[in-house]
Amino acid sequence: MKYSENLYNLALAFLSGVKDINLKRLISKFGSAEKIFSANKKDFVKTHGIGEYTAVKIINSMSSAISRAEEELKYLTTNDIEAVTFFDKDYPYRLKECVDAPIVLYYKGNPVFNAKKIVSIVGTRKSTKYGTDFCNKIVSDLAVRYPDIVVVSGLAYGIDITAHKEALANNLETWAVLGHSLESLYPAKHKKIAAEMIAKNGALISDYPHGSITEASNFIKRNRIVAGLCDALIIVESGIKGGAMVTANIANHYNKDVFALPGTINSVYSEGCNNLIKTNRAHLIQSVEDIDYIMNWKSDKIKASKKEVQYLEIIQNLSENEKIVVEILKEHEFLDIDNIIRQSKFDSNSLSLLLLELEF
Repeated sequence: MKYSENLYNLALAFLSGVKDINLKRLISKFGSAEKIFSANKKDFVKTHGIGEYTAVKIINSMSSAISRAEEELKYLTTNDIEAVTFFDKDYPYRLKECVDAPIVLYYKGNPVFNAKKIVSIVGTRKSTKYGTDFCNKIVSDLAVRYPDIVVVSGLAYGIDITAHKEALANNLETWAVLGHSLESLYPAKHKKIAAEMIAKNGALISDYPHGSITEASNFIKRNRIVAGLCDALIIVESGIKGGAMVTANIANHYNKDVFALPGTINSVYSEGCNNLIKTNRAHLIQSVEDIDYIMNWKSDKIKASKKEVQYLEIIQNLSENEKIVVEILKEHEFLDIDNIIRQSKFDSNSLSLLLLELEF
């Protein structure tokens, strides 16, 4: 992020009386953050969702918002933290499509926000062996099929930390979305895992600037980022209420594909997942093949292995001389006849006959 160019962009998040949804409306109307800070009350009132009271609050907070942004830029520089704003090309395009996406994301690490495939995995903090085993299996299977996939979660106890750990074990990039600023880490017990995530090109992500008060509601609010960043959301064990269910509902609102692990009807830890499936708010998931089918994902590794099988089936019926020619042709997209003669050491007549047989 180029700090000098993005001061106004960052300052938007510090304006009073206006939240992310209305900030998007202002951006749409004025075109840039700098123009918003140059606007007057009449301009603001003409914007849908902005009344006179809100317009006055915005104008009165402009000076302090710029000051807060300057302070934040200094803090970022001295604490090895980066920021990406809604105006930047590196802002996650999946999240940008969500109406209440944050104007600013703060992060530690080196994430590729617009990675090819991203999956979010969340669930109960009190996971059972059933849920933990499934979480480990689905992450490891995804790693085999899609070695560049990113795993997103919330660094909480239970399913969240299981997903992060298994992603690291399989050399996958993994991001944690926090419910507080990057000044601290909760739970502190997961600091070692968080450091390993950053070291392996993962990230800690937050939409809270330094100095923000950490409240319980923050952890619910951050779930919109967990849902917005991904292509698919997987719920692994959840009660009928809780953060995972909130995330599932947000993902439904964002038109994301949601998957839920079914459980026994007597398990309180599967009650939420079973209800999501029963009410058609989530696809039932038993294995990675369910994700492939619903998402229409095709693994390059699987495609490559199928081609190899087909090749072996074909070549086993060839003569030894025909195999030599085929192996040469396999290594090159195009070879003229002289090159094939030179590499195979066959004379022109013999090679012509072999090529004719192969063509048949």
